[in-house]
Amino acid sequence: MRPIMAVAVLAFAGFAARADEKDAAKKLEGTYEVVEVLLGGNADEKKGEVKSFEIKDGEIIIKLENRDETAKFALDPSKKPAHIDLTSKNDMKIEGLYEAKETDKGLELTIAFTRGGKGERPKDFKGQGENDMVIKLLRKK
Repeated sequence: MRPIMAVAVLAFAGFAARADEKDAAKKLEGTYEVVEVLLGGNADEKKGEVKSFEIKDGEIIIKLENRDETAKFALDPSKKPAHIDLTSKNDMKIEGLYEAKETDKGLELTIAFTRGGKGERPKDFKGQGENDMVIKLLRKK
């Protein structure tokens, strides 16, 4: 393959991947209520501290009882399961997984990650590792 053609093919592939990421992020936009939080495979009693999540403009805003926390996110829907990378205001990167599916109650979004950015990206949504956390969010109607 000629060098110019190879560059054009690679550029198009990169553009298509960014378009898929933007489409996936747009689909997730909205306000979510917390349905379930698992920590180490068990229900986390601190679930009540999180009032809601809002996803918009490439950010996740976590609304807590007395403050809001914001993180930027990047998606890679081409991975199986799909990847989400969160970056906090202090530039801590947290690698996770996400799954979005339509249900009769609305868009259901599940995010799995390791607390505090410690460890590797989770392999599944079971949340059974010592520091693994799974948050299940349900879009409000």
